[in-house]
Amino acid sequence: MRRLRHRATGPRVPIALAVPALLAVVFLLLPLAGILSRTSWHDLGTHLTSPGTTEALTLSLIVSAWALGLSVVLGVPLAWLLARVEFPGKAFVRSLVLLPMVLPPTVGGVALLLAFGRRGLLGPWMEDTFGITLPFHTSGAVLAATFVAMPFLVISLEGALGGLHPRYEETAASLGASPVRVFFTVTLPMVAPGLVAGAALTWARALGEFGATITFAGNLPGTTQTLPLQVYLLLQDDPEAATSVSLLLLVIAMAVLVALRGRWTGTPNSPGKRRAPADDSGPAARLDAQAVPEATHDSADTGDTWPLHATVTGFDHLTLDADAGTTIAVVGPNGAGKTTLLRALLGLTPRAHAELRLGDSDVTTLPPHRRGVAWVPQDGALFPHMTALANTAYGLRSHGVPRAEAGRSAQRWLDRLDVGHLAHRRPAQISGGQAQRVALARALAARPRLLLLDEPLAALDQTTRAHVRHTLRRHLDGFGGVCLIVTHDPVEAVALADRVLVLDGGRALQDAPPTEVTRHPRSPWVARMLGRNAWPGLATAEGIQLAGGGVLITSDPLPPGTDCLAIIAPEAVAVHLERPTGSPRNVWPGTVREITTSGSRLRVLITSDRAPDLVAEVTPQAVAELRLVEGTPVWAGVKAVEVSVVAL
Repeated sequence: MRRLRHRATGPRVPIALAVPALLAVVFLLLPLAGILSRTSWHDLGTHLTSPGTTEALTLSLIVSAWALGLSVVLGVPLAWLLARVEFPGKAFVRSLVLLPMVLPPTVGGVALLLAFGRRGLLGPWMEDTFGITLPFHTSGAVLAATFVAMPFLVISLEGALGGLHPRYEETAASLGASPVRVFFTVTLPMVAPGLVAGAALTWARALGEFGATITFAGNLPGTTQTLPLQVYLLLQDDPEAATSVSLLLLVIAMAVLVALRGRWTGTPNSPGKRRAPADDSGPAARLDAQAVPEATHDSADTGDTWPLHATVTGFDHLTLDADAGTTIAVVGPNGAGKTTLLRALLGLTPRAHAELRLGDSDVTTLPPHRRGVAWVPQDGALFPHMTALANTAYGLRSHGVPRAEAGRSAQRWLDRLDVGHLAHRRPAQISGGQAQRVALARALAARPRLLLLDEPLAALDQTTRAHVRHTLRRHLDGFGGVCLIVTHDPVEAVALADRVLVLDGGRALQDAPPTEVTRHPRSPWVARMLGRNAWPGLATAEGIQLAGGGVLITSDPLPPGTDCLAIIAPEAVAVHLERPTGSPRNVWPGTVREITTSGSRLRVLITSDRAPDLVAEVTPQAVAELRLVEGTPVWAGVKAVEVSVVAL
């Protein structure tokens, strides 16, 4: 029985686009077919092994290798500058980089001749001072090849750097790594695909350079006559040999493109891409295998303390004073300035400036890697090319701790956070929660004076979060510095923090112990984060005139004209199908808009045109008895004594 073949379904390609595209492919393919069809295959070996060809090939390899080396030495810093630094004239510099790609090669050769020739701008000075003459010399061919080929490296690497999030480099700096160390141990390994792709294209372009070379360096056999120049000469005397040499250059170019497989604008390794298990990391991150025995000591045992004093200006405007060993939870709505505060303390943002003193040291003017401030960003920012052990030891190694001692200390911190068995795995081989614990271990192992955690437990499940919270609390108790934790979890704030700093619009609305913030939140956002109804308003003789409309009666009125916040616990809201006639002094008609689960109880959202939206917390039995569903008309009641009022 014949099997039915089903044609793959999908959108049909418009004929108006398919035909021109096919013609373009044919147009690009025909020249290649011409070379293949005209090649004298039986004489190919003779042509490629002739003395002139081997001499030109050797010279081409030498010139292209030197051009690649110059391109790497000059192009890599230039690509980093274009990708990472904002400076006047950046667009002009990028245009200069692209210019050799669109400039006719012969024009480029003329430009090089007028700059470095014997009558050029620098040529006479170079000849008189150093005795160097570039035209009609192999060094001139190298210079010409570098001029036309280096843009490929710069463009490829700049694209890769643009795809690398700066948080990896910023995290490395916060661990104590100098900018040069960060560049060679973090940046370059992570953009290696882009660098390799750019280097391959640069080498291939230098190998095939013709116009600039013949114009600037001439066509001298054994000195400047590379393979492309020999092809030009062979076309006049031996066309078949020219075709054979052209085929060689074609094969080299195709081999480079096939090897790259479209990775011209290579981007950094994705942290989420899984790789095969590995027992070690690269040379920059490798640690001794024997760096696992019992550790010696860490900063918690030294007895040093570093109280915090910081004055932050700019988008954030506040003053922070905290004794050594204090943990401060920073909370607030999105855009409140929480992350900006952390980055200001790190010295990483122009949006805010922090005058920072840690202990007796004023670190305001110090660069991030010398401040002693460790940072754990929201995603952990583990270096994907390093193992968990190498990641954890990175800060210690940056501070000059010997490799073996750094490895022992890193292993101990990993063991404390129950990820010691993952020491030789890379971030792509562990879960998100495990990666977050490794990031915490890395920050704690770096022995910082100030510890900044940006939602460090957000990626963990509830069970793991509770365990890590307990472990973190235990280590923070012995920490000699101050710790700031950005969080949206009220349990986290209460369990870990000695103080809660509430931010909104870059300003501090409240800075108090967790119990005080829980009882008397001065921010609607914090009150809602704690699961309560929070209504801003203005105190009047009748009660509180709510900003969203309506009047709220309270048992403890404030002086008229006082801005205030009325807070109502959801469990204090009574829900009725008919207007209540009992004690509630605040009663509104409304409509059920949503019913959600909260533990063993249900939260009912009630909307009304007489009051702001209100959340009531009731039992499932009450919902069943009242037959509450979305759209049910109800009455909500709140006793005056159940309303807490906070003056703002």
